[in-house]
Amino acid sequence: MDHPLVLLVQDFSSLFDSSALRDLQVGTTLLNLVLALVLGQILSIHYQNFARVLSNKRKFAPILVYIAATTMLVISVVKTSLALSLGLVGALSIIRFRTPIKEPEELAYLFMAVAIGVGMGADQRIATAIMVLGILAYMSLVGRGKQSPVGARTLVHVGCELGERDRTGAIEALLGAVQPHAVDVDLRRIDIQEEAFEASLIVDLGDSSKLGGLLDSVQGAFPGASVSVVEADGLD
Repeated sequence: MDHPLVLLVQDFSSLFDSSALRDLQVGTTLLNLVLALVLGQILSIHYQNFARVLSNKRKFAPILVYIAATTMLVISVVKTSLALSLGLVGALSIIRFRTPIKEPEELAYLFMAVAIGVGMGADQRIATAIMVLGILAYMSLVGRGKQSPVGARTLVHVGCELGERDRTGAIEALLGAVQPHAVDVDLRRIDIQEEAFEASLIVDLGDSSKLGGLLDSVQGAFPGASVSVVEADGLD
């Protein structure tokens, strides 16, 4: 009777016989992985340069590469087995994100990363590369027209009481106070609860020296309001 250690070595060596390697398709899998990483990195760079989101883009961008590569790995494993595919559905059904995705644009990039992984895992290399690069090129052209002029980009958050103003009046007053000092204003979020009014805006000042005038204007329109400002580095 063979020693258990000998049997273990034999089982381990069987992983590397010709039939096992042929079923694994190491060369194809590695090629798909490299392409998934390359396309994921391109997607990450595109996200950092063109996405207009409030989250920290430098921290979020590398995740797109990881998602593309991980999805490619999962698809490569389950694509030849119905049992594994059903098991994957069951496993994914219990996954929950602790941090919800609040930016629709971030969700679009996440789906793009998943699409890269699925396409490469399914050996659709040329089609996936062409379509992903085509979509990103279109997003670049469309996004370029929406990019605001280069300047001091800040996030301004205002909190105050509505007082005698209604909701529409408060919004108009806020925009009227901010727009004269800014090159571009993007109203991102409004929260109203009873008499409490809060708003968040992305403001491109063109010149950081205009920030003082903007704050004076906002506090003049909303006496007693709390105003907080986050510089551009905190947004990118």
